[in-house]
Amino acid sequence: MSTLAPSAPETTVQLPAPTTRTRTKAPLLLLFAEHTSGQSRRMDGFVAHVLQRRHNHGSFRYRIVLREQRPDLFERFHVEGSPTLLVIDEGRVQARLVGYHKPGTVEDLLAPWLH
Repeated sequence: MSTLAPSAPETTVQLPAPTTRTRTKAPLLLLFAEHTSGQSRRMDGFVAHVLQRRHNHGSFRYRIVLREQRPDLFERFHVEGSPTLLVIDEGRVQARLVGYHKPGTVEDLLAPWLH
């Protein structure tokens, strides 16, 4: 037969004061690409590899922006070539990588947001 331990005395937990800069969403990671570009497809694979290897699937909201479908976004973000990788955090472009790069370079770009 088991007995229950006496309950612990009630304690008041002091929560930290809310900050004005609370992150509600993960940063947005945009890959600007072209449908027929082999380099764009490889960059997409590199991004997936980096996020999977570092177990950071939820660190970003990852989207691919195709020039053929959204030329307006290419213009809005001043993207002239593809592939181009952008990190948008706190409403601003925080990092940009233009052109084809190896996985190590992609990982270096994303390092501040990876855990």
